[in-house]
Amino acid sequence: MKKAVFVFAAVATALLACTLEESVAPRAPERLEPTSPAHVLRNVEMAFNRRNIDLLKNMLSADFFFHFDPADVGQKPPGRKYVIPEYWYYDEFWTATDNMFILAYSISLAIPTKGVGTPAESETTYRAENVSLSLRVMVDELNGYVSDEGYCDYEFESYAGKEGKKHWRLTGWWDHTGVTYDGHPGAEAASLGRIIASFR
Repeated sequence: MKKAVFVFAAVATALLACTLEESVAPRAPERLEPTSPAHVLRNVEMAFNRRNIDLLKNMLSADFFFHFDPADVGQKPPGRKYVIPEYWYYDEFWTATDNMFILAYSISLAIPTKGVGTPAESETTYRAENVSLSLRVMVDELNGYVSDEGYCDYEFESYAGKEGKKHWRLTGWWDHTGVTYDGHPGAEAASLGRIIASFR
């Protein structure tokens, strides 16, 4: 009788363990291996949403440029004295985004990668144009949301990654969101560059 009880208990424990294992959703990866431009953009998206400045920096080349929307150049972000230039270098871009990651109440970035495409095997640089983007940032409880929806262009370069595998990183990001319609009700419309520049 004791043996039967022991076997029953062991089977019940195993079944419970399997049930618990199946009910727990698999954990999202910390990052994707940057073996394609689409993976690089997915990592950029993750970096914003998880406020992971190190992940963002690892997706950018040392000579990275962020090109502001021409409509924003020479303008000032709301409540700031800072005048938006034509572009930022690597250090200026990640410093501003790091400030956003620290100071913003909430951040939600979406970069659907369907239209990014795939470079040919022989290509060492690649450009993806008119890739859609949606950003919603709650600055704080007093100032509410700023929001942006539109299109950006991206430029990538390849390099030898782990075990000589071909990896990609972002060399250029062109913001064209200042002229597009904002679709988030209750949020103040602003371009991507203007939102990031407000944390400069």
